[in-house]
Amino acid sequence: MNSPWTIRWHFYLPQLLLICLGIIIFFAVCYWSIDTINWGWLLNRNGDREKEFLAMLYFSMGTFFRIGYGDQVPIGLSRWIVGLEAFSNYLIEVIFIARLVTSILGKFISFSIRERLEALLNLHE
Repeated sequence: MNSPWTIRWHFYLPQLLLICLGIIIFFAVCYWSIDTINWGWLLNRNGDREKEFLAMLYFSMGTFFRIGYGDQVPIGLSRWIVGLEAFSNYLIEVIFIARLVTSILGKFISFSIRERLEALLNLHE
């Protein structure tokens, strides 16, 4: 433990990327399923229905990362799924930031305690 500010990015970053990728694919499957049972669908700029899974995946990525180009429009139940996907991104961000701050504070506190103990040991020598 060299510094209280070192973070195990090799652990947190891949974990975050896998969670985000899983959520994007999950919601793309949701859009595709809702389109299949005709409860909602996505329309492209021409007003045609998007039926390909890659189009649903593209829309899911744009929604998750809050890009929103406007080239696809959700209709029906898909609107509610868009809201859930946007909320899930917000929730992931809050959890990641809280975990990051907790990790930094935990290391800072343990580093501070270690410094105090070393100072105490040096006083008695």
